[in-house]
Amino acid sequence: MLEKTHKMSYFKICGRIFKNLIMFASVPKLKEIANTARYPGDEKLQTKLLEDGKIKRYIEDNKKSYKTSSDHSYQLLLSHCMQVTQKSSPYLFKTIDRCTEILDLRDHELSVFIDSNRDINAWCRKSENRVTIGLNSGLIDCMEFEELCFIVGHEFGHAFYNHHLLPAYGICQDLKLTPSKLLTLMSWSRQSEISADRAGMLCADSLDASVQALIKLSTGGLGKGIIAFDVDEFEKQLDDIDSFIDENSDLMYTTHPLNPFRVRALIEFSKLSDFSNKKTKGSLDLDDINLQIDKIIEKMNPSEIKAHNEKNAEEKKTTPMDLFMVYAGYWVLSADREGSGEELASLEDICGIELVDSIKPVGGLSLDRDQTYDEFKKILDGDLKKLKKSEKCTILETLVSIARADGEISKLERAALDEMAVLIDMDVSFIDGILKFLD
Repeated sequence: MLEKTHKMSYFKICGRIFKNLIMFASVPKLKEIANTARYPGDEKLQTKLLEDGKIKRYIEDNKKSYKTSSDHSYQLLLSHCMQVTQKSSPYLFKTIDRCTEILDLRDHELSVFIDSNRDINAWCRKSENRVTIGLNSGLIDCMEFEELCFIVGHEFGHAFYNHHLLPAYGICQDLKLTPSKLLTLMSWSRQSEISADRAGMLCADSLDASVQALIKLSTGGLGKGIIAFDVDEFEKQLDDIDSFIDENSDLMYTTHPLNPFRVRALIEFSKLSDFSNKKTKGSLDLDDINLQIDKIIEKMNPSEIKAHNEKNAEEKKTTPMDLFMVYAGYWVLSADREGSGEELASLEDICGIELVDSIKPVGGLSLDRDQTYDEFKKILDGDLKKLKKSEKCTILETLVSIARADGEISKLERAALDEMAVLIDMDVSFIDGILKFLD
């Protein structure tokens, strides 16, 4: 734990307490902000994915089973968990009342349950007009009131911004998506957290409480006095965005509570000029804040690979990275000597048919793996000798999506992915994080 904390220099053990930044906005103003606070990247990618024919059919075909499952889960909660009401828990009910006043969900059937579980966790489900939230007893026990408002607001935020319309987990489990589509889905999942975090911070009405809640989620409930966040130290790291992203890229590809990208997004959102009803030094319009987040997304978004390769194909230009990906992709997916048509199609989806066809003279669809290894290793030791960490993350996430095109990753393919991680000087735990989302 201490090693991990030392690496994450954006918060300190027994450091200076994070300064109190209460927004002091009125409830009507917070409600007004919430209606426009959804991060555009989240909404854009969700719309794009919902328009995909395969995903659209999956959602339509499973609509009834999702409702049945949701109803069954609700009945189990009623029989096994305590429901939060004004009488059963006035304290928790006050957080719900506050959040639903800011996030206009009062026309929904709202249910909040306390689960007897010491894990620091919470969850939200939405089915038609019913919104259900589960709060583990361990989470309730370690959070202050405003921190609970952030957690409850975050969960309600997923419902408020209709994230349930795209059931990412079910899609990942049941559909064999093309790698580019899978990368887009993973990117959307990360970006949806930005919107939910904004909803949570509006409900907490405090940047301090919002960040402290994230810290407690990631440290098993430890709070001020033991762990504190230093905003000045963190913001100094943002002076050079490229350096910031490169140093923290592996953490940004997760939805881990203390993901530095999520913290950065909250700090930027706290600068919103609408909180004070006037433009002050350091304050920003929402469009300006979103542009700041866009810059990071563009630098770390692996779903842009396909567009990059298609542009190169149009210009008849092949870069060292293009060649590396096609050889490395083939090497990974053929690790079990059973490269399927789906996997080969996945390679074409990412790298382009022309580029994949261009390596066929080397050995057709039965390329010698040793020769393929030599080809990408030569590129890695030459033109790609100084890869940025963000590029390494992109490579690994893309290779995982290619290998998983047939619905699973074999032990031999996983061994090849691990070896690739070592070759580009990345920890294999990064692959575990990607697979955790998919599985």
